Amino acid sequence: MRKRAALLAVVCTSSVAAAKEPVETSAEAVPWTNRINLMLSGLFGPDASRTPYGFLVGGAIEFPAGSQVDLNTGMSFERLNSTAGPVTVASLVDLTAARHADTSVFVGFGAGPVFAQEKMRFGGRMFAGVEFFHLGPVRLQLAAELIAKFCADDPTHQCPPGERQTWFSGRIGLRL
Repeated sequence: MRKRAALLAVVCTSSVAAAKEPVETSAEAVPWTNRINLMLSGLFGPDASRTPYGFLVGGAIEFPAGSQVDLNTGMSFERLNSTAGPVTVASLVDLTAARHADTSVFVGFGAGPVFAQEKMRFGGRMFAGVEFFHLGPVRLQLAAELIAKFCADDPTHQCPPGERQTWFSGRIGLRL
């Protein structure tokens, strides 16, 4: 009698569980809304005799561009100390494309004035990295970044001797 009651209980519970709809956990099941982001990052990079450091503060609006790609458009302010003096980038336009997944790969660029070695020139930055917890409220970013400035209207023109044209840095930060 006990075996029959136990068998009946197992059959009833398993049939109820089988009748339920499966819960989707993919990135497509997460409801999507446009998000306003604030980014706070620390910068560090290789240099001749010491490790330069700096910071980046930025803001952006994130929106979907299809089912698998998220776009961010915004602005940022970045300052990096180096052996050649401080570099400040006021990126008036930032554009980032990221994969719509919990762990996301992203690439992007920004453009605006670059203040370095007591001169202001037009330039920009290119960056790529990985973002953990991309679908959550607090995201962790690890990225590599290249800052470049243009010393003339022709982007292939080299800067005068003694004036640095590019800087490389790593970035770790939070996006809220």
